[in-house]
Amino acid sequence: MSEKGVPSLLERHWAESALAIGAVVIAAVSLWVAYDTERTNRELVAYERQLVAANSWPFLQIQENDSVPGGGPGMTLIMANQGIGPAKAETFEVFWKGEPQRSREALLRSCCGATPDQVGYSLTHGTVLRPGQAVNFLSIPLDAHNQPILAALHAGFDNLSFRYCYCSAFDECWLAESHFGHPHDLTPARVQVCPQPKVPYSY
Repeated sequence: MSEKGVPSLLERHWAESALAIGAVVIAAVSLWVAYDTERTNRELVAYERQLVAANSWPFLQIQENDSVPGGGPGMTLIMANQGIGPAKAETFEVFWKGEPQRSREALLRSCCGATPDQVGYSLTHGTVLRPGQAVNFLSIPLDAHNQPILAALHAGFDNLSFRYCYCSAFDECWLAESHFGHPHDLTPARVQVCPQPKVPYSY
């Protein structure tokens, strides 16, 4: 400081520099806090989305029951949603010895050389299954005419396979394959959209 009590030029320079440095530090800290807050918010939103998606996860499986609707003996093939969210069943294919089958009649001719007297079925694609809901896509009651057909179908279960695609309410989609006699695949392939089958199983 000068003799008259006025800060010298050097002192004023250092004071101004300290203020400038302090302002830069404060700005840097504020910028870091803002960035960290934004990053935390993004992670929180992503976590919430994952949590919602996990709580809406569908899982379709193919099952077999040795009875028909109403409780009589026979065989019923079932598509069931074992997940915790609704499943939009988009496509469905049936194969016998690797060959696609266009209909239940084609399947039963391929596997068993005949068609039953009575065949029950429901639509399995182009529909929505609630959690725990199931549809019977083929049911054959046991009687004198159908007994050899059912025996042939049961004996050849290893030759029967399915491919189906389904989506969640958030349009997350999975392409799954199922083979009788093999464990269920708990991690079906994720796909952007369900591919259209060359030979869809129809009615």
